[in-house]
Amino acid sequence: MTLAAPHINTKNTLSLGYGDHLRFSRLIQKRYGLCFPEKRYPDLERGIRQAFAASTCTDLNEYFDLLQDPDHGAAHFERLINALTVGETHFFRDAGQFDALYSHALPQIIERRRALRTLRIWSAGCASGEEPYSIAISLRQLLPDVDEWSITILGTDINTEALDRARKATYGEWAFREERAKQWQPHYFHRRGKRYELVSEVRRMVTFAQLNLAEGVYPAYETNTTLMDLILCRNVMMYFPEPVTRQIVERFYQALTDGGWLIVGHAEHSLITYQRFQTHNYPNAILYRRADHSSFLPKDWHWLILPPPKEENPAAPTLATPLDTQPISQSPPGLPQNGQPNDSDPIEKACDLLNYGHSARARDLLLKAIEQNPRHAPTCALLGQAYANLGYWQEAEYWCRQATRMDKLALKAYYTLALVLQHQEQLDSAITAMKKVIYIDRHNVLGHFGLAHLYHNNNQLPQALKSLNNAYHLLNGRSEEKVIPDSGGITTASLRETIVRQQQLWSAEANNELKIERTGKGTDDGNSGLES
Repeated sequence: MTLAAPHINTKNTLSLGYGDHLRFSRLIQKRYGLCFPEKRYPDLERGIRQAFAASTCTDLNEYFDLLQDPDHGAAHFERLINALTVGETHFFRDAGQFDALYSHALPQIIERRRALRTLRIWSAGCASGEEPYSIAISLRQLLPDVDEWSITILGTDINTEALDRARKATYGEWAFREERAKQWQPHYFHRRGKRYELVSEVRRMVTFAQLNLAEGVYPAYETNTTLMDLILCRNVMMYFPEPVTRQIVERFYQALTDGGWLIVGHAEHSLITYQRFQTHNYPNAILYRRADHSSFLPKDWHWLILPPPKEENPAAPTLATPLDTQPISQSPPGLPQNGQPNDSDPIEKACDLLNYGHSARARDLLLKAIEQNPRHAPTCALLGQAYANLGYWQEAEYWCRQATRMDKLALKAYYTLALVLQHQEQLDSAITAMKKVIYIDRHNVLGHFGLAHLYHNNNQLPQALKSLNNAYHLLNGRSEEKVIPDSGGITTASLRETIVRQQQLWSAEANNELKIERTGKGTDDGNSGLES
């Protein structure tokens, strides 16, 4: 038996017009400083579709109003920003830049700091942690006495979901596609099933924190962003308009010590933006360095912008010899020589694609997988999630129901199904599906929180308040910065704040309804309307 994909009904999908792109992009830039010009509208639409699918709104107008609501919108805006700022990265990304770092910048910094044995490094826009962990691994290779140094490696990002993955420090094979990553993987990772867990010695070297580069909260001791020897901010500036980019670069300059280094993405080089820095050219890499005296350009050079280097396929880089002279092993067994992920596990790859916001690619991969194993409930559940992220409600419902028919305890399928049915204005059926989430796992915070919204939308205030209260109590004892599982990056603190405000507003609604009811009864029977 083969489960064929249902015909896509475009009449029943989420549609964004030019006006939607414009109003959402303006709201996002006003609130977070992130810029989505017209050429990046496809990225904007992808993120909106994904975040909208996880909400309980029935249309884009309701969702837009929710984002602007000071009482209810914070957690939903956090989820939208996470969907919009998904950064797909991997270990030792960009061999040319890491060659320059390993052979030139890091040895120079180490020599300059050897007397004090202190290093301070900041990965700004660290995504899921591969970049700062790559720096930590490099330092362990370069420093035989690394544990005797005081080393600060700070990873910051606006995306709370990415930071949660960074703290967990477990990765799939696709994260090791660079040659250097494949060579050092056996030394610094333990295989855990189909994934790789970073050793604790490296994990302890890196700390993570949420930070929006568009905000003026750095450099500051409060954010641990002062006196940096090295700042990496690669492929992040594209999210900001030019004036904000210049402010960020100026703050980086102030955050660096004299002689400190700044590394940006290949497409982000500009003689104008980085004119206060000295430019250092290496094979396939340009690095910037703060000097004691600024290097200003002549006025008639202000038209000049450095083009990004041409894409090439250079041979594997020659690694600088580590100070401990420990030979580097060959590629670990089980990892293909070309660095591509292992196609024998399409489900694992599809999960990674969904995590990075590539729902269409995940859907295509899962459709091939379901042909090979048509009775695999997890594949059907993931297909439901992928179609929901793309705004195809009927197709999402179809695959979620397939998953629940095969597995009566398919919690994630029931949760996605509840949201999909709500988007189709089938509130009673959505409530039934969300109740099954709680039946399967009565400690599921998102299940209680989602059920509260469904009850509220269905004008069942007492039940909504009860579910909201259940969600609130389930948050007790959780770390404020801990991300709620499968929430799209919503933290405990953010969800708790949202719940408290909703409890206040919905309680006021319930009291008003009670007063109206009592007033009506008093008018009917001639009494004052007060309870006897």
